[in-house]
Amino acid sequence: MKAIELNMPDEVYKKLENLASQDHESVNAFALRKLEEFAHAFEDFKELERRAQRGNREKFESSMAKVPSVPPVPGDEL
Repeated sequence: MKAIELNMPDEVYKKLENLASQDHESVNAFALRKLEEFAHAFEDFKELERRAQRGNREKFESSMAKVPSVPPVPGDEL
């Protein structure tokens, strides 16, 4: 495991401390968990961007044109 030193404003640390205490965690454990969540979300977003590059508007519209225009099933209304 690697250790990093992170300098942050006191008010940011206080916010982290408060949030960590609400989750009954140390600031270190809370920050690590949130950094992991951020890293996963960032990777997921990058994957969506890569997949979007492969998208084709004409194929999408062609597929959507095949969907029948009927009222929704009861319970599925907006």
